[in-house]
This record gives sequence, structure tokens and C-alpha cells, in this order.
Amino acid sequence: MTKARSYVYVYRLCATALLIAMMFLLKRTIAIETPFFKLNFASLPIMLGGMLFGPVVGMLVGLLGELIAQIIGPYGLAPTTVLYVIPAGLRGLVVGLGALWCRQATGKRLENRPALCYIVGIAGAVTNTVANTVSIWIESVMYHTEFAVHIPFLPARFATGIATAVCVTTVCVPLMHALRRSGVLKYAE
Repeated sequence: MTKARSYVYVYRLCATALLIAMMFLLKRTIAIETPFFKLNFASLPIMLGGMLFGPVVGMLVGLLGELIAQIIGPYGLAPTTVLYVIPAGLRGLVVGLGALWCRQATGKRLENRPALCYIVGIAGAVTNTVANTVSIWIESVMYHTEFAVHIPFLPARFATGIATAVCVTTVCVPLMHALRRSGVLKYAE
């Protein structure tokens, strides 16, 4: 491995670890959670990871950040932990694939195409909500509980997810521009 290649590897590893830690902190600090909806900025590091490094890092940030939040948070390690970790990973995968597609199809970065960035962010949020709903259904089958009680809250969950995605994307676009201008991301390409 060349010296330049090892710098890139170490940079990506450290940046991924920082994004995972950032996700956990944002999930626990700047959050409004009720039994009916959750509003937090934990998806910001997932979007940053997907936009900066692609679908694999975006997925890893989502999976590992949510795993840590599940284990350390109020839920602990349970048989259903994996069910609730997967949706965040899918969000990172969708955002990363959207960023990769944008770069290959248009030659521009996702943050330079704001309308497409909002579409990708919302697609990630909808994917996350659908996967969480499937997780709730699987959990209800596993524990023989009633899934129908969750159905009236689905529109609110989708609306909250989309609203959060719009807010996060609104923060993410100028943040990506600022990070690129600062030179911090010289090993991100």
C-alpha cells in the first residue's frame, strides 16, 4: 500500500468513526421523541457519510450509529435490535447510491444539485420509515402483539420523516459546501 493510499484509508476510517459518534450524539441530544413520532438530526451524519464517501460508508454510519444508540439507549440489546438497526443503514445506502448516481450521471456532486439532494434525502427518509414499519410488523409477529394499533400513526410517521429529511438536507447542503471549501475533505475523493 502506498503512503498516499494509506492516508486515504486512515482518513476514511477516522471520518466514519466521527460520523458514527456524531449520529449517536445527535440522536440523544437534539431530539424530540414521543411514542408517536421521533424528530431528531441523527440522519445528518448518515447523509454526510453517503454524500462524502458513498453507499458503503453511508450504510455503515447508519448501521453502527443506530446499533450503538440501541444498545446504550433505553432499548438495550434485544432479539429485535437488528430489526431497528437495518432502517438507518438503508437510509445511508439510499443516500450514498443517490450521490454516486448523481456524480456518474451528471458529473456534479449531489450538494451542487439541491433539488436532487432533497429528493434523495426524502427517498432515504421514506425508505427508513417503510423499513421501520416492517420492523414493527415483524416484532408484532414475533411477540404476538397487535400491529393494527400502529396503522393510524403511519401518516404522521411519514410526514415527520419527510419533514426531518427536508430540515437535514437544508443543513447538509451548505455544510458540504463549507467542508469542501475548508480543505478538510482533501482525502474524501
